[in-house]
Amino acid sequence: IGRTLAGRTGRGPARAAVVAHDRDGLTTALRALAAGHPHPRVSTGDRNKLGPGPVWVFSGYGTQWAAMGRQLLGCEPAFAAAVEKLEPVLATGCGISLYDLLDDCTDEELRHVEIAQPLLYGTQLALAELWRSYGVEPAAVIGHSMGEVAAAVVAGALDPADGARVIAVRSRLLATLRGGSMAVVDLTDDELGTLEQDFPGVYLAVDSSPGQKTVTGEAPAVARFVEYLTAQGRTARAMPVRGAGHSPQVEPLLPELTSALVGIGGRAGGTVRAYSTVHDDPDHPCTFDAGHWAENLRRPVRLAGALAAAAADGHTAFIEISPHPVLLHALTETLPDALHLPTLRRGNDPALTFRLQLAALHAAGHLLPADLLHAHGEVVDVPLPAWRHTRHWWTSEQPLLDGGRRLFELPDVPTSLAIEGTVAERLIRHIAAVAGHLPERITPDTPLTDLGLDSLMAVRLRAAVEREFGAAPSTGDLMRADTVQAAADAITRVAQHDGQQGSLESTVTPVVPSPAGRRIPYPLRALRPGGDRPPLILAHAAGGAPDVYRPLAGLLAPGVPVYGLDRVEEADTVAAKARLCAEAIRKAWPNGGYCIGGWSFGGFVAQETARLLAAEFAPPDAVVLIDAVRPLPRPPGRTAWDVAREHFQGFAAYASRTYGTQLDLPYAELAGLDDRARINLVLETLNNVADVPPAALRHQRDSYLDLRTGEAHTPRPYDGRVILYRATEPAPHTVRDPAYERTDEALGWDELCPDLEVVRIPGHHLSLLDPPHAQAIADHLNGVLG
Repeated sequence: IGRTLAGRTGRGPARAAVVAHDRDGLTTALRALAAGHPHPRVSTGDRNKLGPGPVWVFSGYGTQWAAMGRQLLGCEPAFAAAVEKLEPVLATGCGISLYDLLDDCTDEELRHVEIAQPLLYGTQLALAELWRSYGVEPAAVIGHSMGEVAAAVVAGALDPADGARVIAVRSRLLATLRGGSMAVVDLTDDELGTLEQDFPGVYLAVDSSPGQKTVTGEAPAVARFVEYLTAQGRTARAMPVRGAGHSPQVEPLLPELTSALVGIGGRAGGTVRAYSTVHDDPDHPCTFDAGHWAENLRRPVRLAGALAAAAADGHTAFIEISPHPVLLHALTETLPDALHLPTLRRGNDPALTFRLQLAALHAAGHLLPADLLHAHGEVVDVPLPAWRHTRHWWTSEQPLLDGGRRLFELPDVPTSLAIEGTVAERLIRHIAAVAGHLPERITPDTPLTDLGLDSLMAVRLRAAVEREFGAAPSTGDLMRADTVQAAADAITRVAQHDGQQGSLESTVTPVVPSPAGRRIPYPLRALRPGGDRPPLILAHAAGGAPDVYRPLAGLLAPGVPVYGLDRVEEADTVAAKARLCAEAIRKAWPNGGYCIGGWSFGGFVAQETARLLAAEFAPPDAVVLIDAVRPLPRPPGRTAWDVAREHFQGFAAYASRTYGTQLDLPYAELAGLDDRARINLVLETLNNVADVPPAALRHQRDSYLDLRTGEAHTPRPYDGRVILYRATEPAPHTVRDPAYERTDEALGWDELCPDLEVVRIPGHHLSLLDPPHAQAIADHLNGVLG
């Protein structure tokens, strides 16, 4: 039942999630939900609280507890796999067994900073992998004191081994401190200016929130300050430490620390935004080199400033990555209207606690893929919701049943068709190839809006028309054409104007028959079924269906079956899409033997799928990336909203060129919305001033959301064979994005894929899947596929 309900599409704004160990607990929680009564195992929500995505906050020292990972090692495979991978890293770098300490350690062992800090570092990385295994990715990270090491690794700026080296040196040196003290106190920002003057020997260690700080210094001085605040009835709590971190006491340690960390350096800020807690300016770029880690140890932790900066960039959800939450008070006081979630809680059932946080995240608007929540569940017959009845035109009526789900599979589109040579009939052939429809379902009177023509398809269709007739209308004219015949008339006018009348004469081309279909698991479907050679699986591009690969599939050698991964709205992260694809591949080809790839955004999904399958099943023979460009890091000083605003300004200019209307966007309102609400408002505004085909609006929406999903994803290393087909010419994108205007040969993939082959294909990004460029890809790919 859980698998069925979680997998349904078309969800409304109201959401509920229930967590229970057994049938009795589930029944009790569901009855409370039905009655509208609050229950600790029930999470509900009726609006999106996630903004651009969750910010992961990695807390510092003090969150450890005995045997905190024992249950997760036994019941969460992703956590156990992460620990297994980190075990040799921490054994070499820190001299500890992460597995043994998570499974069984004493409170006495955890009092030793040189044991506790490496343990916490490894635990935070494993908990991050646990979140990711359920399709949750960080939109940004914040590191609190020692937590900044794990944050840098998760952000992609530091390798786990380098992080272990930082933690090992840091904790070893801190273990030598004596005579210091630290305390959590109620203290306002206004009182900071006179703190050191009024209480010599007491210093600010952590600026947690407007009303709470952590102070540090010599033990007698801190004790006097605690007594002073307690006498006033204010909260002041000494911490169980022997040294004064973030104070002058650590300064003699800094030369040895920087010397021991020579050679450490981050990768230009990583692939996930990191807000600095070391510098007064949270947007200060972090190098994560030896000098940075010296400042991290000495300077006060500017947590409140980092949280405020993230909120100013539109972030409204924060997850504390730690075995016990110690920053929730700071989060609540600094950002009272934001969503704050822990990961685990000391002494509580870890598996249940984590699932409760997943439930709360789902209720807040994060769609969790059903296959990840209920990997072994089957789809069953349960009552349906009340549907809104909207007609959707479909291109085929061949039902396939898979696991109780009714599927539809498009037959293969022939690479050429018998067509008597009117312009409209020849145009139909190209529309069928580009949009993935059956030619016999298209007539000259068919409205282009019924065919799903969007801006991307229009660019590709225009290129095909120009090759066919020697001239073509503008992309905007094609999209404004009411019917196929109207588009054909526009082609005729342009060709006659340009002196290309001869290209309008009739032609006849031979028919290439389609091979038979094959049943495959959802969400895969056949693009060219049949054949006895290893299959090629291609993931959908941003906002589109895998039908875009049909021309390429028709050019591959006989006997090579080609399948596409459909877009699943609920799988709203690259990791979630990859997990669905990986599970389908395991079911369809249990003995392995396959290749996987994708164009543009689809390449990211393919690479992540390959990484999952290599770790858990059988790696692909090759990963095929078709002009998949890793975006460049955001320039220092530019916020996420700066980038989004520039994108929408470019889109407004494009809309004005295409539809001949002024598009005035409400930028002030857009700044406070999440990605989904932003694009919905932009397209609603556009639809109010221009007659835009619904298919074009849907494509713009889905493309934008997939693009944001890709940018939020952190690709990780993959050692298998990777082939990158790289376009050699700049693309005529509707909206220019400097982040994707890379000039390096490997488009950023050489940093992650050591076995990488780059094949240059003449053409631009949007033309690679159409003749003649697709033929160049097919010729090389035929050799790869054997």
